[in-house]
Amino acid sequence: MAVPIPKYGFLFFYFEIFLLKTIGTVIATYNGEKYLEEQLDSIVNQSLKPDKIIVVDDCSIDGTISIIAKYKEKYPEMIIFEQNERNLGHKRTFERGISMCKTDYIALSDQDDIWEPDKTERCYCALEQNKDAKLCFHDFKLVDEEGNLFAKSYWESASISLPVSGAEARKRLVNLTNVVSGCAMFFSSDLKEHLLPMPDSKWSLHDWWIAVVAFFLGNPIIVKEALTRYRFHKNQVCSLALNIKRERKKRTLKEVPYKVKREVGRIIFRKRIAEMRLQEEKERKRALSQDVLKAIGMYEALSLNHISNEELSNLKDILESNI
Repeated sequence: MAVPIPKYGFLFFYFEIFLLKTIGTVIATYNGEKYLEEQLDSIVNQSLKPDKIIVVDDCSIDGTISIIAKYKEKYPEMIIFEQNERNLGHKRTFERGISMCKTDYIALSDQDDIWEPDKTERCYCALEQNKDAKLCFHDFKLVDEEGNLFAKSYWESASISLPVSGAEARKRLVNLTNVVSGCAMFFSSDLKEHLLPMPDSKWSLHDWWIAVVAFFLGNPIIVKEALTRYRFHKNQVCSLALNIKRERKKRTLKEVPYKVKREVGRIIFRKRIAEMRLQEEKERKRALSQDVLKAIGMYEALSLNHISNEELSNLKDILESNI
């Protein structure tokens, strides 16, 4: 693997020659033929090339498999490919890919983004200089379906204040909000034994769970640069549907009892929907809170001490109130 001189000085470069660790990229694919080649090109052409690219396909029915086969033929030592026997969904597909990845560091990749040429180099150097971090994460640009830039920074465009780290990140995670997107993660394989298996809850997404484990078992650090171009897919069918003026059916006069009956039916229906949503939100909070408590249990079992007793106690109180 070619080793570029890092931006952090020649002393670091000298040690890197002898101590270079391996890097793996995990990609979950599903019917991604439209943008997959551009993403794979951006990965294999990194200034610090990954040692392995693990591609797990979730039963694609388009040309995705053919594209992967072409790249595997071109890079046989780099690309490892597996296909799920049945559709497992995004989380389980990434889980399988992470379990297959045997490198020292792991980066996650969507099938339709574009990596900046120095992404792996910058992230690698960041973690090598911060051994306790376990995970680093970076900003990313937003592009449209054609790759045209429409936001130079996701963090600046987000509706909440980003990025966050340390106690503030843990507070948001405990309040069941994700703080790190999967496409921006680069983490140590030391976390694998704590990440896998991932929680069964349908509400627990793979990147949220990785962030939870990383922020409780390590001290994740921020890489300020935007190192990925995140391709934003506009759901044009929904967007158009919102703007379509629907032709209203011609109303006919009905007897008053019919109108009363109809309105009562609507009230009952709305009440049932509200009750169902409330119950689902309670179930979501309960399930995710149990997952975070599991991560706190790992922290305590490992006798770590980077979180104050006061902070930990406050976080537990919030979580236990949701159960």
